[in-house]
Amino acid sequence: MISTLTKETHEKLISHLVDIEDKKDQLIEEYFPNPSKERSEFKELLSNYLNKINLLIKNVSIVEAAENDFPFVIVGSEVEVQDLENDDAFSFRIVPPFQDTLGSNDVSILSPVGRNLLLKKVNDQVIIKAPAGEFRYQIKSIKLNQLS
Repeated sequence: MISTLTKETHEKLISHLVDIEDKKDQLIEEYFPNPSKERSEFKELLSNYLNKINLLIKNVSIVEAAENDFPFVIVGSEVEVQDLENDDAFSFRIVPPFQDTLGSNDVSILSPVGRNLLLKKVNDQVIIKAPAGEFRYQIKSIKLNQLS
């Protein structure tokens, strides 16, 4: 499936890709300094993330104007989910772990919510195991308003 992006968003996406590639090793060392299962999982997540964005960049169609819908969750995405247990709706903005200021709906890619939403698509269901319990969400929309 070919996605459409504006030239500005396409350029920001390329810049974001380069930025994450440049910071990848630093992120891994800073947050997972010792060999562990979590370190391996995070390295794999980052690798998949970079590959998926790179593939999107290569297969995107540039247009004058486009909706800010995005095909999958990346850093900077606004993700609307529906709780499958009680039908409550939530909105999360996925942010990098080094984000200086956080809003009330910001979740780091290192958090259980951020990790489980990253790279997912609309209508995907996710199970999030967090300190507060287990949550089941369905992704309703993914918007890209800014890249972190």
